[in-house]
Order: sequence, then C-alpha cells, then structure tokens
Amino acid sequence: MNTQKLPRVASKNRPRPHSKQEPSPLALLPAAVLVGTLAGAAGVKWPVLLAGGIMAFLACPLAPEVLGFFTGGGLYLVGRTIDLEREALFFLNAGAFLFPMSILVVFLLYKRRVCALTAVFRLWEFWAMLGLGLLMLIRLPDSLLMEYGVQKTKYYLVNNMVFFFGPVLASAVWGRPGLHRFLRGVFLGGLALTVYFWLSGSYLDLSLNIYAVLNFNPIELSRLIGLFILLVVIGKVIIIPDPFALSMAVAAGAAMFLLNARGPALALVIALLSGGLMEGRWKFRLLPLLAVPLLIILAVFISSNYWFSQGFFSIEDNGRWQLYQAALAAFAQNPVTGAGTGSYACISPVPGISYPHNLFLESAVELGLPGLALSLLFVFAPLARLVLWRKKAKEIALAVSLLVFCLVNSMLSGDIPGNYTLWLAAGVAASLAVIAAEEYQ
Repeated sequence: MNTQKLPRVASKNRPRPHSKQEPSPLALLPAAVLVGTLAGAAGVKWPVLLAGGIMAFLACPLAPEVLGFFTGGGLYLVGRTIDLEREALFFLNAGAFLFPMSILVVFLLYKRRVCALTAVFRLWEFWAMLGLGLLMLIRLPDSLLMEYGVQKTKYYLVNNMVFFFGPVLASAVWGRPGLHRFLRGVFLGGLALTVYFWLSGSYLDLSLNIYAVLNFNPIELSRLIGLFILLVVIGKVIIIPDPFALSMAVAAGAAMFLLNARGPALALVIALLSGGLMEGRWKFRLLPLLAVPLLIILAVFISSNYWFSQGFFSIEDNGRWQLYQAALAAFAQNPVTGAGTGSYACISPVPGISYPHNLFLESAVELGLPGLALSLLFVFAPLARLVLWRKKAKEIALAVSLLVFCLVNSMLSGDIPGNYTLWLAAGVAASLAVIAAEEYQ
C-alpha cells in the first residue's frame, strides 16, 4: 500500500480561521439601534446609569461592535442628546470606551491570545503613541496653563489611546474577522450620526447657530461622517450594492457640506483618491474615483443654493497663518523641551484659541523636538509600511485612505486629543500588521 501523503492543496472553499465566531452583519443593526435609541431615551432619568446598563448588556458578546459604534459617532448621540454636563460627559466618555475595552482584554486572556498581541511591539507607531503620552505627562508640570494641560493629557489617555488599541485588541482576539467587526461598529456609528443629521432637522438652524447639530463642533462631526464615507466607499465592511453605497456617501457628503466643513471635505477628496489608487484591481477603484466628482458637484450645488454654506470654496486666510507663526516663534525660543503641555493656550495671539490647529506644530511648540519627532514617526511609519506593502488589497486601501484623511485634518484643525481619529487610523494600520504576522506564522 502506498502510504505517501499527498501535498495539501489550497482551496478557496476552506474555511478561514475564526470565521465561525463572526456574527451576521444583519444582527449588528438592531444591536446598534438599541444602544443609541435606549441610551438616548435614558435622558429622562438616570441617563448615565441606564446607558451603562444597556452597554454592559451588549458589550459582552459584541465588544468590538459596541466599541466601534461609540468611536464612530454613537457617543455623541448618547452624550449630546441627553445634554450632560462636562464632567458627566467625561465619565460617560470613559465608560463607553473603557468598558468594552476591558471586555476585549478579558477575551484576550480567556482565549489565550496574548501572544498575538506581541506583534504590535515591533511597530514604530506603537512606541510613538506611548512616547507622546509619556512626554505629555512629563512636560505637564511646566505647563503655562495647568488646567488645559491636565485636560489634554486626560483625554489623550481616555480617547486617543483607546482609539488606537480598540482595533488592535479586536484583531488580536479574533484575527481578521475581529477587525471587520470593529469597523462595522464604526460604520454603524457613522450611519446613526448621518441619519440623525437628516431626521432631526437641526441642520435647518445652522444659519443661526453653527453648533445646531447635537450642539457640537461641526468640524469634528464632519470628521466622523468622513470616516463613514470612506468605510462605505472603500472599506465595504458591510456588503451594500454600489448604487446604494454611492447614495449613502452622497447623503453623508451633503451633511458635511451643509456643516461648512472645508477642511474635512478637502481631506475626504484626497483620501478617496489615495484609497482608489491603492486598490489592486480597477473594478474596485471605480467607486471611490467616481465618488470624487459626484461630491464636488454636490458641494458646488449646496454652496450655490444655501446662503449659510457660501464661501465653501474660498481660499482666503481664515486666521490659521497667524496661529502658525506664533507656534513657530514659540518653538524657536525653546526647541529642545518645548513650552509644556497645553502652554500654547497662553501663547496664542487669538483669545479663546488654545492650539495652533496643526498637529506637528502643536507637538513642536509644547513638547519640543522629541514631541515633533514622535508625532512624525506616529503618522508616517504606518503610512510608509502600507504604501510599500507588496500585496495590495481592499484593507490596505482602506487603511491608507483613513490615514490620509485623518492626517490632512490634523494639519488644518483640532488639537492632539481632538484628532483622536488619527489614532484610530493608526490602530487600523497596526491591526493589519498584527494579522499579517499571525497569518505568516
């Protein structure tokens, strides 16, 4: 009898690892709706307690989706619709992120998947992310405005680091399906935010109050909507027919243009082009490249027909250059150690503006050359790795588009904690490296 073993033949029908643990996308829709709707209704009495109870009920079996939902915009629907005070909103913020994160850690230990997490220790962005947080703590005692410095450091630890570790932990526990589950949660959070924008009718008051939608910063809302558009057009984390996906992108893009968010709109166009060019096959490039002219035509129409969106295409200086000059001058005075965490608020030439609206200038002026080097390393190390990745795939294109979108935004507006979506994009890029290392083994 011939006992020689036949070589194993790769089969497309062979089930992928962890595929049995991935829930149906249809099961996530009612779960996300339940979280947002009941938590919003909890504003009648004991909002934080009831919202936390609902989240605890869902976070155990659906930790990646719940964490993704809150990071993708669900937190604003909960916190802003019940009009919490700043301190209560911070506790809800911490609970909404840290509770599902703790569940992911439990899964990591229970499934004995800690070894899968070690791949992240070989990534430059991981050490840059930790280095920035440590540097903010070290330079905090020298802050010229301690209260703001403490607030920045606190939100960096609760927001930015959680946004980075969320997709990484999900990928370490469940592999590639874990990343997909987290991104579906982000998609559903952005979808809920977009639906709220149109159904609430609050956009009709934007002519009188630019914070009319959820009483929140329109630029930050537009960034989350931009993430949703990229997930719809490039990520396709939930299978949607192309015409319907394009319609969803147009609806979300119109919301962004009505919010008069010029920076996020510019970043979105650049990200769609970058993601489309990174796609491996032309049939996948068609949708993102087609979305760009449609969004530009839509922006022209809205800026021409709605007077509160006029000036959308203006290239006049909006005060940024004055902020940049002040940051450069302050950096030149103390380039080695910087002025201290949160100190730009006392240096700013414009009263009420606490940061220079540029991530790299902010890192340089407050944290010195070490902060500037860490912020550059944090952004461009994963971007270079993705661009040089030999195997071009949909996930690579999505990660590149997310990084480009968040990078352009971080250079035009927001402070370090306010640019938490950049940490999310870096976390997605790190997750792909973790998955690739495990699959190689």
